[in-house]
Amino acid sequence: MSEFIENEAGKKLDIGGIELYYELLGEHHEGPTLVFDSGYGATLENWNSIKDEVSKFSRMFIYDRAGIGKSELDDRPRHSRQNVDNLRILLNKAGVKPPYVLVGHSLGGINVRLFASTYPEEVAGIVLLDSSHEDQNKILPPLFTKEVQEAYYNQFTIEGSLDEIEESFEQVRTSKSFGNTPLIVVTGGLQPFHTKESMAAWMRLQEELANLSTNNQHIIVEDAGHVIHFDKPDVVIGILRDILSIVVKNENR
Repeated sequence: MSEFIENEAGKKLDIGGIELYYELLGEHHEGPTLVFDSGYGATLENWNSIKDEVSKFSRMFIYDRAGIGKSELDDRPRHSRQNVDNLRILLNKAGVKPPYVLVGHSLGGINVRLFASTYPEEVAGIVLLDSSHEDQNKILPPLFTKEVQEAYYNQFTIEGSLDEIEESFEQVRTSKSFGNTPLIVVTGGLQPFHTKESMAAWMRLQEELANLSTNNQHIIVEDAGHVIHFDKPDVVIGILRDILSIVVKNENR
């Protein structure tokens, strides 16, 4: 297996028995690199709606987790701890040095939280886009309609089983605080699959995520759904500009 393979716009790197695909955009920019972690089963194309604009003002690292898109699959578990290990090795091998500003969507938010709490000295800021929460499987399904509940449980076939998702939630459960690391939590306010009760519960969970840092903002994008960067790319681009400027101010203090 080759150590380094050129592959269209991106590259594949062997992180130790498995090759992962990534793209590094806007390499000429100074400052922290924005590192993106997609939602469950989503490839790095998940970020196409914002990548052209974001790479005009920041270095931007996007990748496919193991078994997704152009990345290989092996027999390692597909939970957050493994995802964090894989990502950190990939960043190091690709020569992308910290500090990082981590951006996690949905399940990617769990990975981002675990990375930030495990390697706090490498993380300068965090953005959670409608991020998963470790208690969601206990709280939300009973509040869904029967159809949505069934669809919710049946979705865990693309990347990691429901058991592995639960493992990820347990792994992040002890990661309770980011101290004063800048954190922006972004929540979509328009999610038709929710009932009134489940949406209220989701908002409470999102508030809990915002409280993980003493230096936080919680932004509700009223006319966006779960995939906020698809529905309102300009809003997300603005938020990424904001977190970078907050991080730079912190560094200059």
